[in-house]
Amino acid sequence: MKEKDKKKLNVRELVNRYQENCDRIQTIAETCEKEQRERTEAEDKEFAALTRENQLLQMKMQAVNAPNPVEAASPTEQLREVVNSANPGGKVSIILTRDVTLMTTTSVADTGIIPVDEQEMLKPLRAGLIYDKVGINLRTGLAAGELRWPMHTKAVGQFADEGERLTDSKVEFDKLTVTPRRMGIAIPVTREALDSSQGVVESVVREEMPAAVVDLINGAMFTTSSTFTDKDGNTKNRVVYGPFVEAAKKPFEFAAEVPTRRELIRMKAKVIAAGIKLSHPCWVMTENMKAELEDTKVDAGSGRFVCENDMILGYPVFCTSEIGEDNVGFGDWSYQAAGFFGTTSLTVDPYTLARQNATDFVLNAHFATVTLRKDAFVLGHKKAAAQASSDMPKA
Repeated sequence: MKEKDKKKLNVRELVNRYQENCDRIQTIAETCEKEQRERTEAEDKEFAALTRENQLLQMKMQAVNAPNPVEAASPTEQLREVVNSANPGGKVSIILTRDVTLMTTTSVADTGIIPVDEQEMLKPLRAGLIYDKVGINLRTGLAAGELRWPMHTKAVGQFADEGERLTDSKVEFDKLTVTPRRMGIAIPVTREALDSSQGVVESVVREEMPAAVVDLINGAMFTTSSTFTDKDGNTKNRVVYGPFVEAAKKPFEFAAEVPTRRELIRMKAKVIAAGIKLSHPCWVMTENMKAELEDTKVDAGSGRFVCENDMILGYPVFCTSEIGEDNVGFGDWSYQAAGFFGTTSLTVDPYTLARQNATDFVLNAHFATVTLRKDAFVLGHKKAAAQASSDMPKA
């Protein structure tokens, strides 16, 4: 091994030992600071020994790095020697290099030397969760079984001449029923993840499970399609859906992508003309459609826009991506009944997955919804361009 290589190796060993001593001194200091005390007698002796050894190591490093008087030559002397030895008219190239090993932040990554400031948990974005805001007749704690609404037709009167026999009229009775559907979510988590996170993972799981149920209901309530595509790409029929699926079968058609104020007035009139008494009416659309209507002028001179202050024609506007782009829904949500049957159960099962050292978090609930009056809702979109809602897996 060359003398230069031996020096380099020796210096590296000295530096490593010096750093180990510094790390130990740092540990003693942090312990004293954490426990709010002075050094013990044993720590005093160790600190003195480490400091003394570091002084010796510094002296050795200075000695190793000292220039060799035999081999050393100044840059001027080296340059003069090269120039004098070159042929007249020859070309001389001089390259100055320095062998440097840089210490970067990667050398101390995850050691605790560089502090990490933990911030709050970033939660997933949930846009357009509006099923609990539009005025749905929502009930909880319903008994198991079906919900049933008796209904009957209108009686019809007639004009008649004096003495003329009236024809028989009748009132026909019927019923509207709905059966609850099970919905749930299961999240298996290893015990290692639960224990090492000191409760953070379990807290997130417990918070996300009911939120996922809300997502599920929101998607079912405002969809315009009776089918959906599951995570495996298979098309399936929905068993729970809101009023816009039926409304999409006979939609109100717009002349362009964005409806005019007159077309929106006609949508509202269609619901009222069916005999619906408006108590919780509202508009439902995407944020993009709402933005278009906020930029659509009522006329040329008033400076008014179709949608202002989250209102259209005096009725509130709610936004969700579930209704699909280019669709606009209007209706009175007091005619959409919904309810949770029984109790919603959250089971934490540490036994079933015991062989995998895991815990199973399982949430189960039963939900149902039914449209009491189909005429209370209308869906509008551009002619021959109906847009189905999101293909995310839904109920």
